[in-house]
Amino acid sequence: MLAEQQQIKKEVNTLYIEPKDLNRYWSLVQFMLAEGLKYDGHPMSLKHIKEGVLLGELQLFMMFGSDDGEKYKVFGCFVTRIQTLPNYKQVEVLLLKGEKRELWQKEVARTIEDLGKQHGCKRLAVLARPGWRNFLEPFGWKVKRYLYQKELR
Repeated sequence: MLAEQQQIKKEVNTLYIEPKDLNRYWSLVQFMLAEGLKYDGHPMSLKHIKEGVLLGELQLFMMFGSDDGEKYKVFGCFVTRIQTLPNYKQVEVLLLKGEKRELWQKEVARTIEDLGKQHGCKRLAVLARPGWRNFLEPFGWKVKRYLYQKELR
């Protein structure tokens, strides 16, 4: 007799990965983190992210669920930090990598806002590609400045 197949709900949720659980989930997000770092010119290493999460200096989240009702998968991940500035604190999104954004963008936006509120932050901040404007503006984000870069050799 075949075992009854488990019903899988078609939804994608955002999972906060606590420092104590990092090793359990690391293999699921490592590739996406590496891709995000590569795209951004390697501002830090995977080792820096892992150490920062373990020390509680960085927060790691994973977008996980099912888009087809047949199997679970990782749709993305993001890394934040709570930055204390002279006059206030802000949540900074350091890296966000994912696919099928329409499945998780509302949940991720809410999660980042909730994180800021939990930590008494006044502001949310993200350095992002111009294409992220379409993701951020519907959730009340405004462009405040542009980042210009030049690689020095």
